[in-house]
Amino acid sequence: MGLRYAVLATILYVQSLAVEDVDIETGTIHVRRASVVGEFKVPKERSRLRTVELIDPALELMRKIITDASQAPSVEIKVIQRDNITSKKQQVRFLFRSSTSGLLWNGKTLSNWFTSHLKKAEIRHRGANQCRHTFASQMLSSYVPVEWVARQLGHADTTMVRKHYGRWIPRDTKSMAGVVSEMLGFRTH
Repeated sequence: MGLRYAVLATILYVQSLAVEDVDIETGTIHVRRASVVGEFKVPKERSRLRTVELIDPALELMRKIITDASQAPSVEIKVIQRDNITSKKQQVRFLFRSSTSGLLWNGKTLSNWFTSHLKKAEIRHRGANQCRHTFASQMLSSYVPVEWVARQLGHADTTMVRKHYGRWIPRDTKSMAGVVSEMLGFRTH
């Protein structure tokens, strides 16, 4: 159940991302709200309110998405605050919305979009949740600090990454001696 919830939570945050949440210059996305049963809310957990750093392929894709979404008119939304009583208004242009109706994509639409991109890339079908698992595993196998990976995924600490997402993949792991040599400046490429 925990992993299914994590996937659902990811969709809730993706649906509510707007042009205004992305900083192309710094290559970051600011996760500020979630779409929950037709309402926008700030994340319950403070760790979910975060800045995600985009790696180069994600930044390249985000540039294309921003180009399309920037043409849409902005809409005013009400974002319910953590106390579940007060709200703040925001003007946003959503990244994932129907080009005809302007409505936000739902989970099925996001899934269809993801599937169509897998087909174009000639990658066998897999669920979007596998991206989180693959990302975490690849980062850990490349010696990226587990704290950074946890922060990218929106976890308050490293427990979930170590328990559910981070699987060591020996065949994908670089030589640690080579990595250390490069970090210390003994090896240059």
